[in-house]
Parts: sequence; C-alpha cells; structure tokens
Amino acid sequence: MKVLVTGGAGFIGSNLVSRLCREGHEAIVLDDFSSSGRGTLNVRGVRLMRGEVSDEKLLRRLLTGVDIVFHLAAEGVISRSLANPPLFFKRNLMGGIALLDAMRKKGVRKIVYSSSSGVYGEPERVPIREDDRKEPVNPYGASKFAFEHALSSYYHAFGIESVSLRYFNVYGPGDRQQPVTRAVPQWIQTALKGEVVPVYWGLKQKKDYIFIDDVVRANMLAAEKGRGAAVYNVGSGKGLYMYEVFAALEKVLGRKLPKKDMGARAGDPSVLIADIGHIKKELGWAPTVDIVTGLRKTVAYYRKEMDL
Repeated sequence: MKVLVTGGAGFIGSNLVSRLCREGHEAIVLDDFSSSGRGTLNVRGVRLMRGEVSDEKLLRRLLTGVDIVFHLAAEGVISRSLANPPLFFKRNLMGGIALLDAMRKKGVRKIVYSSSSGVYGEPERVPIREDDRKEPVNPYGASKFAFEHALSSYYHAFGIESVSLRYFNVYGPGDRQQPVTRAVPQWIQTALKGEVVPVYWGLKQKKDYIFIDDVVRANMLAAEKGRGAAVYNVGSGKGLYMYEVFAALEKVLGRKLPKKDMGARAGDPSVLIADIGHIKKELGWAPTVDIVTGLRKTVAYYRKEMDL
C-alpha cells in the first residue's frame, strides 16, 4: 500500500510511519518541521518532503498513486490557539480542505484523520461518547471539529471515506515537541534534569492517558476497517487524576519529585475521559499498555535521548 502521511515527522506521525514501513508499506511524509526536526523520523526508505498541506501543486504530485492518506499535520498548542485563532483555522481547517480537494482531483478515496478530544470542551458527563455535546473551549478544538464537518461533507458529496480518531492524552517515546507543552514529557524531561517540575491545576485535572503504540494500532485498524465518515474516541477509557499520574512517575523514577503549581491553564478542560465502546465494537481495538508500563518505556526513551 502506498500512503501519504502529513505531519509524519512529528510525535504520533513518526511512530506511525515506522509501523507502516515495518509492515512493508510505501510511505511518503509531508511535514513543515515546525514542531520537530527531520531527526525525529529515523526510518529508511521514506520519501520525506518539506512543505505545507495547503500547497496544492505539491499535493497533486505527492498524491499520485497513493491509496490512503493519514492526516496528522496540525497546529496543536492550545495556548497558541488562544493567542492566534486565525492561524489555527487557516492551517487546521483550510489546509485540510486543500488536502481533501487534492485527493478528490487525484482520485484518492480514503483518509484517516488525527482529531482530538478537544472537540468536546468541558463535557456534560464522563466517559464521553462520540455523539455527546461538542462545545470546544479553545480555537484548537474548534478547528479540529470544523474539519470533521468538512470530511463528512466530502464523503457525502464525493464518496471520499474518512475515519476521524479523537485522541485523548497521548504519551510515549518519540515526543520531541519544541517547546515542550504536554504534561508527561515535560514532567519527565524536567525531572531527569533534576529541576523543579511545573504542574497545573494543583494536579486535580482528571484525564485519559493513552500510550503511543495503542494510538498507532488504532490508525492501522482505521485504515483497514473504517468505513463511511466514521468517528472514534481513542483513549484508555479510564480517568486518572494528574496527581495519580505524577505519583506513578515518581514510582517509576524511584524518588519524590519537587514540584511547583503554576495554576490553571486557559482553554484546558478540567476533565476528559473517553468512552471507547464504539471503537472496540467496530474496529476491534482496545488499549493494551497501562500507565506504569507506558511511563517506564517513556522514561527509558528520554534517558537515552538525554544521554543519561
């Protein structure tokens, strides 16, 4: 299978590309390297192109002979979306539409989209089902949800199948985001440096943490089994308070960590927990990595990366 992976040099994308190549697929990666460098993707045989998903001429060239698109490229930092909303709608919505229309013109009939639990905002109830209320509390979540509407439109009008995967809190090896904003990699890297760890909300947020290998497997199953204009939550299905995750990290590291509470973060919901019954039933997917095992693997990765 020949695939185009947008954002394939990023955290989730690079892990996905590695899996695709191990299984013998031909992968083309399109990335602007805005959140990571070329070094993030260390896979032989990958055709790596620097560019934007809004570049229609480049897209037409890259989509030749492609069977399926994995669309991960996005602006993804919540604080930036609050500072510059138009940029997020331009790249996450209009850039995605440019990709969709290039697919239409080149006859590519399927796309797997990396969406976000950010589409839900502050939920009415947990765990959250896919058909629950969607009221994003930041432009990032709003832009991701808007593109889901575009995907549905292109399916009904042009027959382009889509699978939107609403990720909850993804963590694991390969996250080289700069600057670091996600809690788990920030905690680990700060702790390994022996510095005071910044925490938020007094560690009282309750979130759903899902390991990267499980997320990659969800993408592979979505490509294989997803039909129509499907939408699935991708999470563990279990809520953990951040103080529980912090305690698990201390257990893995074998020591107490000094921390400083930085208060609340604007645009960040207090609770997000996935109902994963839909993806279990339709794709046969379920998470396999518990939080302690996942943290051990992630800490080992950063120890190696930081040469510790």
